Amino acid sequence: MNERVPLKSSLLDAGRFAARAEDSFTLPARWYFEPEIFRLEHEAIFYKTWWYQCHASDLPNPGDYYTGAVMDQSIFLMRGEDGEVRAFYNVCSHRAHPLVEGEGNAKLIVCPYHQWCYQSDGRFRGARGRDTLKDWIPDNADLKPVRVESYGGFLFVNLDEDAAPLVDQAPKLLQDMYASCPRLDDLTRSERYERTVAANWKTVIDNNHECYHCAVNHKSLLELVDYESKAVWSDDGITFSHAVENKSLKGGAYDVAEDENAQTSLFGYIFPCQIPLFFPGSPSCAMFQVIPTGPETTLERWDFYFATDEPSRQERNFMEFIKTVLIPEDVGLCEQVQRGLHSRGYTQGRFVVDRDRPEFSEHHVHFFQKMVHDALKGAA
Repeated sequence: MNERVPLKSSLLDAGRFAARAEDSFTLPARWYFEPEIFRLEHEAIFYKTWWYQCHASDLPNPGDYYTGAVMDQSIFLMRGEDGEVRAFYNVCSHRAHPLVEGEGNAKLIVCPYHQWCYQSDGRFRGARGRDTLKDWIPDNADLKPVRVESYGGFLFVNLDEDAAPLVDQAPKLLQDMYASCPRLDDLTRSERYERTVAANWKTVIDNNHECYHCAVNHKSLLELVDYESKAVWSDDGITFSHAVENKSLKGGAYDVAEDENAQTSLFGYIFPCQIPLFFPGSPSCAMFQVIPTGPETTLERWDFYFATDEPSRQERNFMEFIKTVLIPEDVGLCEQVQRGLHSRGYTQGRFVVDRDRPEFSEHHVHFFQKMVHDALKGAA
């Protein structure tokens, strides 16, 4: 039995974690529940990476806004009068009151507290008593911008002003997304579904990055796609993709008519928390976001995108399969693993690695864990 390393010896001691998956043990169990690790991840990972918020089609008109967040940092995106989408911290420059909630449209951004006003491009417009602040306002009153980027029409933000553009960090995945779904530019959000999970965010990501568990735990999924020696896996910077062959169109998890079989299957990943999924059927994308909410709690957010104004029967059945079958299967596994990580009988496990057998290789779990490892060790 491996002896559990006392926390006081070194919080970030990664034990026998190694650069190559074939040689490596997994990240230590304590990295999945210690509050201090979760705190360190904010600065080392969450505040320095690209986070999906919504889609360009959610902001079709000047003045349209969408309220989102990067962890505890509230932000909002808004299409300006010039047609450009910008992002800002959702806080008034005066006394820190949040400016907007939800989604809507506004000619001006008006703070509910003291009615300070801002234009759609974030510039300060006016406030009662502004003359008393004439020496302060020019350099301080405008809203503070946040980096925003469109990635195949999906809008991502990054709190790090110096971060490399997402499209530069992940060009191949975007190409793969268009190859899987040629109508990617026509997609609009149809529905959002959320589910809480009693597990660390990394536990949820780990589970998503391998299909070793699929044969026993996702039998209905394997009625749709063929992983066995037929998946094409590729790595690209902060992303990877699994291109998988479609399998049964009838009698599986949901039926797909011949004229609805419009895209190939692709399971992607963007570090740290975004998982774009393309399943058999009509042109569509399920944007699966893993949102950390605490050391051992996670919010799963699923945004379903289709090229139709109203979901078809096949598209409704697809969403029902995801919500009532696939998600519960994985949630149960993740919550059991999270409990097991506290066992005195477990410290670090190993990766099963066979890069020619995608149906059970776990090298992409290591791919993810190494990015976490390097970010935290680099910030130490």
